[in-house]
Amino acid sequence: MSSYRSRMALRFLSLALLIAQVPEVWCGIPSSEFRERRARLLALADTDAVLVFRSANGQTRSGDVTYPFRQESNLLYLTGISEPGLTLLVIPRGADVDGKAARLMLFCPDDIATSIKEMKAFEDGRILGPARFRQIFDSIVGSTRQLMLSGANLPFVEDWLNDRPMFLEQEARQRLQGKYPDLKIRNAALLVARLREFKSPAEIDAIREAIRVTGDGIRHAMALCRPGAAEYELQAALEYEMVRQGATGTGFPSIVGSGPNSLILHYDRNRRVMEDGEVVVMDVGAEMDGYSADITRTLPVSGTFTEEQRRVYATVLHVQEEVIRMIRPGVRWSSIESRAREMIGAAGFPGRMTHGVSHHVGLDTHDVGEMDTLREGMVITVEPGIYIEASDTSFSAGYRGCGVRIEDDVLVGKDGAVVLSSNIPKDIETIETRTGRDR
Repeated sequence: MSSYRSRMALRFLSLALLIAQVPEVWCGIPSSEFRERRARLLALADTDAVLVFRSANGQTRSGDVTYPFRQESNLLYLTGISEPGLTLLVIPRGADVDGKAARLMLFCPDDIATSIKEMKAFEDGRILGPARFRQIFDSIVGSTRQLMLSGANLPFVEDWLNDRPMFLEQEARQRLQGKYPDLKIRNAALLVARLREFKSPAEIDAIREAIRVTGDGIRHAMALCRPGAAEYELQAALEYEMVRQGATGTGFPSIVGSGPNSLILHYDRNRRVMEDGEVVVMDVGAEMDGYSADITRTLPVSGTFTEEQRRVYATVLHVQEEVIRMIRPGVRWSSIESRAREMIGAAGFPGRMTHGVSHHVGLDTHDVGEMDTLREGMVITVEPGIYIEASDTSFSAGYRGCGVRIEDDVLVGKDGAVVLSSNIPKDIETIETRTGRDR
């Protein structure tokens, strides 16, 4: 048997085992919920529109080595299927396909189609081979007034030989509109965002699980925190624990910034050796069933905060607790932002919070959704911080070069905030007790 045939035989054997073992869920959420999402999308879309959702492409790391595949979030939200090579076609008014009316069509390779059918994951639509997409799309686009697209984000490719960006999506749209001048091309992601910003009970459960394993990872890393340890040791400890408990990875590159790196918001090199008297900021989140946690804790490297660090930490914690108390349906997003900045300024640290105090969290760490008014069912972060540069002579030396951030994930409940990450330590006494516990 040729090596190719051997690989294919193993692939189909693995597929058969998958079909035999996997229940009627994909990515941990019941298939019925994905059907409900697609029904809501059909009801929300204009009847004269056609919507196309395309899966993410595999990304090359180096040579023939690829990065782990992560599905495009809107397609994952609507299907739960984390496989490349998929296209979802949504036609609210319906179209004739092989003599039968269809409003939902999923185009995918045969092996994936077999698994989807066995798991009854797309019973509300037609499952077709990938070659059929062009045939069906071309037959309907000419009579369509509005085409809504959502796929992997490709803003541009750098043509470095000619020193210019090439906007592939823009060129594709221009070519299509040149062929169909009356066609309006819009972003389908904006429509799906109206659904995604409110989390279902199943989604909240997935986020809770991501938070739980993130918390266990943080506790594991806290015990190893000490002078002389490297940032990557803490990263390895927390990511080991998260993956050990079933996380598919991290929702974003882990941030473990000590000393001067505690002031860098999205620092993720994690190569520095930590020193006595510093703090280390760990901004991390496991991904479970496609859903991400986003938690930040700040630790004293030596196991005890200095007097100045303690004051900064206590201020950030007090601000966070006040903002969390404000959260309830109907509260303006801008009001929690302004209150956080007001309190930080009043405590003697004006202008030292260099980022927003909150954002949505879900399938994406910085999840989609409007940021005008809080509504029941949203899951958001609350993450005040204070950052004092080493060169800031308006503060005494003990404050300089110190960054502190505390972040929790919060559900906007009917009667107020529900802190989903409340069991992850953040009070000063517990932080100091647990940090460096294995020394």
